[in-house]
Amino acid sequence: MSSPALMAGASGKVTDFNNGTYLVSFTLFWEGQVSLSLLLIHPSEGASALWRARNQGYNKIIFKGKFVNGTSHVFTECGLTLNSSAELCEYLDNRDQEAFYCVKPQHMPCEALTHMTTRNREISYLTDKEKSLFHRSKVGVEMMKDQKHIDVANCNTLKFFDLHETGIFKKHLLLDAERHTQIQWKKHNYPFVTLQLYSLIDHDYIPREIDRLSGDKNTAIVITFGQHFRPFPIDVFIRRAIGVRKAIERLFLRSPTTKVIIKTENIREMHIDTERLGDFHGYIQYLITKDIFKDLNVGIIDAWDMTIAYDTNTIHPPDHVIGNQINMFLNYIC
Repeated sequence: MSSPALMAGASGKVTDFNNGTYLVSFTLFWEGQVSLSLLLIHPSEGASALWRARNQGYNKIIFKGKFVNGTSHVFTECGLTLNSSAELCEYLDNRDQEAFYCVKPQHMPCEALTHMTTRNREISYLTDKEKSLFHRSKVGVEMMKDQKHIDVANCNTLKFFDLHETGIFKKHLLLDAERHTQIQWKKHNYPFVTLQLYSLIDHDYIPREIDRLSGDKNTAIVITFGQHFRPFPIDVFIRRAIGVRKAIERLFLRSPTTKVIIKTENIREMHIDTERLGDFHGYIQYLITKDIFKDLNVGIIDAWDMTIAYDTNTIHPPDHVIGNQINMFLNYIC
């Protein structure tokens, strides 16, 4: 629902009666004239095919691990599972039941794994008939896209601190010494999907990262994960979400005043690799996230709902959408 005059937008709630009819409900947040846009993304046959294809295998992504020994290095195949008769390096987190494997290179120890890169495998679990369901996945009227920009003021007192790491996915650190403020960003652990070669040094699962924090009333933790999990069976995402919840529970036992905020994932482009990355998979993860964290004392930045309301349909939303998400975050901590 949108109002061009006010540059306002909101998402609706859809109830499926499973008989070919639906109820779409909107909350009227403002006065005046509104426009409605309805998009039928996939037929039910398409949703069923995507669900089956997602949970049929782990092979949609190829992981390549870089092992380094002095001046020499070698790449071997890695993954959440590996169907190989070769000797494997096992990287296990027994507590949270997380596992990752690499083919062990000759004359190098498993501890020599330093970097990782990924690429898509040319594989599909859909039949040709099922693929035809996604030739035209978007039906309906486009929502207006002339939304007003929202300015987020620069925090000029924060200064970037160079940790001398390499790559675009290195740890980022900002400091304001006078106000005793520190902001840090880190990527999550496997499955992290990118063509860029990224370092595995100082690299761990989200629950382990939370466990390292003592926490207090002046600490805020923001957690988001989702997009990189879409190409894998749903059990990978569920296991990670449960592990994160348990880590938050442990954090609250030692520090109940720590602020914890969960940011859901964004919607993304509708026509890019629907089987591997489509929003059907993201929506299932969105529902799981809301269910797993619903009774915890955490804040929620509902980026899924916000990006629907803005009709962005891009994995990296424009600045005015990110600005609103940051404003919601600041509301939680200020």
